[in-house]
Amino acid sequence: MKQFEREFSDFDDGEAFDKIFNAVKKHGFEDQSWHNDAMPCMIKDFNDDKGFQLIIWVDYKDPEKAEFVDNRKDGSFKQFMFGERDEDGDYTEEWQYDDVDALIAHVEKVMIA
Repeated sequence: MKQFEREFSDFDDGEAFDKIFNAVKKHGFEDQSWHNDAMPCMIKDFNDDKGFQLIIWVDYKDPEKAEFVDNRKDGSFKQFMFGERDEDGDYTEEWQYDDVDALIAHVEKVMIA
């Protein structure tokens, strides 16, 4: 059983999670989903002295189960998020997508830069 499946047994978009993960794991992303978070995620740790991370969140496909229900319904919050996080856990950058391929393309661009 996959990490995100153990931690989020009711998660409804394993297909999208798998597609993203399979595309980014070659860059060192690991499934670090944890049940106390709002949704599954994958993280790339840089193991530097600044604690810098890249993180990809995959929200529920069903907007009724989403972290921000109203924002997902009105389209102001997307299902897929990609962000840079510093050692304090603060986001220094964050991008949102409804398109898996656009998210993957962005991650690829960042990783080869």
